[in-house]
Amino acid sequence: MEIKSIEVRHASDAVARRVQAWFERGGRIGIPDGSRSVRLPHPEKGGYALKIKGAGLNGGRVRFGSFSRTGPAAVTFDFDGRVMDDVASGHDNAYLGAASFQQAATEFRVSRLLTARGIPVVPCVGYGRVETETHTAWFSLFEWGRDWTGVNVPRSGALDDYLDVNICLSADILRLAVEHDLIGYCGYVRMPDGSFRLKDLHPFRQADPISMSQLSWVMQVLFSLNVRCQAVQFFLAAARTEDLPADLATYPLRAIVPDASLDDYAALRTQIVKPYLRRSPPDFTPRALHDALRGTRVGSALLDLCPERFARW
Repeated sequence: MEIKSIEVRHASDAVARRVQAWFERGGRIGIPDGSRSVRLPHPEKGGYALKIKGAGLNGGRVRFGSFSRTGPAAVTFDFDGRVMDDVASGHDNAYLGAASFQQAATEFRVSRLLTARGIPVVPCVGYGRVETETHTAWFSLFEWGRDWTGVNVPRSGALDDYLDVNICLSADILRLAVEHDLIGYCGYVRMPDGSFRLKDLHPFRQADPISMSQLSWVMQVLFSLNVRCQAVQFFLAAARTEDLPADLATYPLRAIVPDASLDDYAALRTQIVKPYLRRSPPDFTPRALHDALRGTRVGSALLDLCPERFARW
């Protein structure tokens, strides 16, 4: 489909020109970074690349009209803790190779907010949209240090370090919820000195005691941590890592319960994830949900960690 307009918001004129050139030119040169991102030379900063998330599928064009089906499905929770679909923020609401409107705008706002509070993140310098006669796709823009690296999934060896990093990441996710009223999941970028920056902030949402209770706060946090539990298993399995521990899925939970075991993970899945996190039971009541949370060590710990300003059942 022919592109009719390209809009870049918040970024400098030089960055905007580079982004427009990327989408307009047929023969394009960029370094693919995942299935929907590319890195281009930064027009203003030496030692940095300009990363476009939503630049097209695998370094090619955006597949306008064809939706992604990558998951995980996004959900939100009402005041009683009842789960509901949040279609707008889910990966499946974006065209192949692009981002959704909510993803692009949220990534920019959360990045700016955390930077202002002194929390290291991959800087999001703007976002925008590409339009055809009939479709609109969105993208986000980042400054990416050339000496920054991802958290590599080990094939063999160094597994303890990788699992410890996952505990630290879950602890940061929990800290954002408790101290900054931001609930979601994200990833890490490793700095040359071994420290980390947060990346992929588009799943976050603002928590507030008017639209959320203690129950919905806990369920939203549990959804994010459950994504992390699944991610640890998925990425290590995809890398065919050898000698995986049987309690692999429990590591993200150890940011809450330091000695979380397979029994804790099984209880969480049986009592919370299956009956409440994916869909609400026909006989849903907030009292039953509260009792189920108290019946697991992880759920009970989160009920206690939830800030007092959120109403208790």
